[in-house]
Amino acid sequence: MGDFFQTIVDCDASESEAPQLGHKISSWLIEQQIITADKADNILSDTLGYPPGPAYHLATSGHDQHLLSLLTNGLAVITNRTLFHSGQRGSDAVCATCSYRFEIGGEEWGAAVVQWFEDSGPGLLACPECGASQAINHWQHDPPWGFGCLGFEFWNWPPLTETFIQQIADLLNHCIVFVCGKL
Repeated sequence: MGDFFQTIVDCDASESEAPQLGHKISSWLIEQQIITADKADNILSDTLGYPPGPAYHLATSGHDQHLLSLLTNGLAVITNRTLFHSGQRGSDAVCATCSYRFEIGGEEWGAAVVQWFEDSGPGLLACPECGASQAINHWQHDPPWGFGCLGFEFWNWPPLTETFIQQIADLLNHCIVFVCGKL
C-alpha cells in the first residue's frame, strides 16, 4: 500500500525568506479553502500539517471523499534546506548543456549534494560528457528531484493539476520543481 506525496519545491527561495513565503502561500490556500487553518497530526512528520479544506478539489484533478477519511492527508509546509526526491531508487541527472544522462551517485555527485545541503558552497557538478559545470540544484533529474528551502508537500491527495501548480509558481515568482513519490 503506502503513502503518496506530491511536493511543489521552490528552487529559488533562500532559507531566510522561506518562512515568509511559506506563510504567504499557506494563507492563500486557506483563503481559497483548499486547506484549513487548524493544523493536525496528518502528515508523516513530528510537526503538524494543514488538513484539506472544503474546496481542496480546486487544486486536484478530482474530488475524492476517501481523502477526508485518511489519517495521513495533510499539507506539510517545509521551510528549511531539504533535498526533495521521489523516495524510490533509480534517478538520472540530465546535463542542461548537452542533455547527457547519467545515473546519480558517485563521489562527485555526492560531494556536490553535500556541499549544497550544508550550504558550504554552490555544489558544482561537472557533466561527465561535455564538462559543463553547474550547481547541483540547477541540474534536471529524472524522476524530478528538488533542492530547496521551501516545499509544499501534499500527502495522499488526488493528482494536483498543472493549473494549480502554476498558480503556486506565479505567487512565488520563482522556479519550481514538482516531485512525486511513494513511501
